Amino acid sequence: MPNFRVISNNAADRTTLTASTVAGALVAANLLTDRKSATWRSVGTTATLTGTTTVTESAAGVHLPFCNLSPTATIRVRLYSDTAGTALVLDTGVVLACPAAAISLRGWTATAAASAYSYGGGAHARIWFAATNWKRFVIDISDASNLQGYIEAARVVVGPYWSPIYNAAMGASIRQVDSSRHFRTDAGELLTDAGSKYLSMQLDLNNMAAVDRKAFIDILRGCGMAYPILISLFPGDSDLELERDHTIYGKLTDLSAMKITQYNAYSSSLEVEEI
Repeated sequence: MPNFRVISNNAADRTTLTASTVAGALVAANLLTDRKSATWRSVGTTATLTGTTTVTESAAGVHLPFCNLSPTATIRVRLYSDTAGTALVLDTGVVLACPAAAISLRGWTATAAASAYSYGGGAHARIWFAATNWKRFVIDISDASNLQGYIEAARVVVGPYWSPIYNAAMGASIRQVDSSRHFRTDAGELLTDAGSKYLSMQLDLNNMAAVDRKAFIDILRGCGMAYPILISLFPGDSDLELERDHTIYGKLTDLSAMKITQYNAYSSSLEVEEI
C-alpha cells in the first residue's frame, strides 16, 4: 500500500481552463474557485476539460473533489509538453474515476450534486500517474449512467504530490462534523436545526526523515491556513470505500510545531478541515 499523498500545489489554477460543453452560466472557471456552491456543469454525460499554460508545470494526479459522477464514470488524462497539444507525453487511458459506491444521503432521491456538497453528498473523482512535466492537460470524462444526465464538478486539482518515506502513524482519524444544533421546545421535545456537514482529518508524522521535514515545512509555509491542500490517506487502495472516506480537500486548521525527536528524525502533525 502506498504511503499517504499530499497535493499542495494546484497547477490548474495557473492555466487557461476551458470545457468542451457548458450549461448556461455554470462555466469552467468555477472549477478554479474553492466554493462548493460554484460549479461547472456540462450538457450531456461526456465532456473534456483542457488547461494550457506557457510555463512548464508538473503533475502526478488529477482530482475532482466535489462532483456528481457515478461509480461507473470514467476519466482519461493526457498531458502535452506544448500548448498546442501536439507533443503527447502521457496518456493514462480510460479508467474508473470514482468506483467506490456513492454515499447515500437520507432525504435525497438521486445522486447528490451541488445542493448536497455541503451536507456530505457527491463523489470524489481521482486518478494517479507517474510525475510528468506538461504545458497542456486534457481530461476526458464520461458518465453514461449519471442519474442527472449531466456532469458537474466544483473543483479541479492538478499537480504533483508529496509522499513521505515513512507513512503516518497509527491513529490517523477522519471525522464527520455536523454543525446541526439540537434544541428543546417549551413542551420538552428535542428538535434539530439542521446544519451543514464536512470532514476533518488528523494525522501524526512521528518519524520524518530530513528530506520529508523540508517538504513538510514547504507545505506549511506555502499554503498556511489560507490555501487548501488535498490529502489521500490510502491512495489506490483495493478497499475503494476506505480510499474514498480518507480523501479530503481542505485547509489546515493550525500550523503544527516541528519537533526534533532524534538526530535527523522529526515529528509533526496535520489537521485539515474540508472546505
